Amino acid sequence: MNELTWPIAIPPDLHEPPLGWRWLKLNEAARLESGHTPSRLRPDWWGGDVSWLSLTEIRALDGQWVESTQLRTNEQGIANSAARILPRGTVCLSRTASVGFVAIMAKPMATSQDFANWVCGEDIDPEYLMYALICSRPRLRELATGATHKTIYMPLLEAFHLCAPGVVEQRRIAACLKAQLAEVKTARLAAEAQLREIEALPAMVFGQAFKN
Repeated sequence: MNELTWPIAIPPDLHEPPLGWRWLKLNEAARLESGHTPSRLRPDWWGGDVSWLSLTEIRALDGQWVESTQLRTNEQGIANSAARILPRGTVCLSRTASVGFVAIMAKPMATSQDFANWVCGEDIDPEYLMYALICSRPRLRELATGATHKTIYMPLLEAFHLCAPGVVEQRRIAACLKAQLAEVKTARLAAEAQLREIEALPAMVFGQAFKN
């Protein structure tokens, strides 16, 4: 796939969309939110009941709906920082250091400032947006800049466009992708189990031989 075919792009790299599809300016079809970190100097603001998505967990949560996180803040932490509790269905993209990992909030929660968060409007299905971002990951990483930690800065995020059909078709595409990815995961787990059996076979054979 070349840069002209990414489903997430910025002008002027907006290719001709398929028939019945269109380019949506993402921050017009979804509310773009950043996150924030409550002060680490206030332990009383941590360990509460508000899930807080951070870079430490996003790799393991990539491509998933997130029910809860290991790191948690509380109402005081939210009230005394720029962090915001965002609604279920918010799509979260890691935009610094570990650029390009994506998850969806299954419950209201907050994130660190390392994320761009989209609260989807009626024209965007959250799962479709998640898969579009994952598909565009190589290109998104090319857009990140910085000497120490590569980052996609907010002005660039505000220029993101999403190539999409109507929301009903988006849901159909997302459901198809989810089913296919589940099949691939099942096949991978079966192959890994078979490989473990193969790797254990020599020890089993020698063990039986030594008993004779």
